[in-house]
Amino acid sequence: MRSRTIAGAVIGLAVLGGTAEAQASTLSVDAACYLSGSPINASGAGFTPGAPVNFAFDGQLSASGTADTAGNIAQPLTAPILPASTAEHTYSLAAQDQTNPALAATASVAVADRVATVTPHRARPKRKVKFGVHALNPNQPVWLHYIFHGKQHYRKRLGTAKPPCGSLTRRSRFFPLNRPRTGTWTFQFDNTKRYSKSTQPQIRGPVQIYNTFR
Repeated sequence: MRSRTIAGAVIGLAVLGGTAEAQASTLSVDAACYLSGSPINASGAGFTPGAPVNFAFDGQLSASGTADTAGNIAQPLTAPILPASTAEHTYSLAAQDQTNPALAATASVAVADRVATVTPHRARPKRKVKFGVHALNPNQPVWLHYIFHGKQHYRKRLGTAKPPCGSLTRRSRFFPLNRPRTGTWTFQFDNTKRYSKSTQPQIRGPVQIYNTFR
């Protein structure tokens, strides 16, 4: 539905011998990747002035807002909570004008949990396993620090975290030595070569080493 202002503008251009097309609606977000459950600021233009606008992630309604008198939108949203088995997912965020449903726009929204995985979960120290790391700083090195009784004993560089969400997958030896001390170790993944318990961002968790007998 065209307003009188739009119709008048088209008539005026026609008198001058020109043509005009309706401006397409647009939608964008303020970051390349978001942690699951974190704030998102969405903005856009080309909607009906003063109209309600619905926002949905992968077709699931998330929030409703209102376009301003110029047809612009500025909407705070919350990144979806990822399913337990998913560490990273790119959602399609849609904004749709509720007065004129033909006015709609989409944007891609990458969401990740800050987690690390080791596959398989149980392995001998010298066996190669698959490390998966998510939501560290993209385009920076990923370090694995081996901590025992509060002190770093070993470290290794796994590779470089890829954008947009700072993720990495790498096959490498579970431990850098064949016979690590038994007990509870701590694995800390971060972007810093020098170990510090307070380094941020980081992913940190316990790893149990047992004696095995044949």
